[in-house]
Amino acid sequence: MDHLILAAANLGLGTCWVAAFDPAAARKILQLPEGLEPVAFTPLGYPADSPRPKQRKPLAELVRYV
Repeated sequence: MDHLILAAANLGLGTCWVAAFDPAAARKILQLPEGLEPVAFTPLGYPADSPRPKQRKPLAELVRYV
C-alpha cells in the first residue's frame, strides 16, 4: 500500500489509507469470497486543489543531542 500511495503521489494523484471500516460489510458490498479479508482501501484521483506549502519547525526545535 505504501508503494502504491507513493507511486500515485509521484503521478500527481491524491490518495490516503482507509483502514477503519467493517470488513464483513466490505466483503458483502464487494462480493468477496469468504476466504478473502479486506484490510485497507485507498481512494485514488486527481485533487481538486493544490496543497499549501508545509510550515515545518526547525530541526533544532525538535531534536536535542545529549
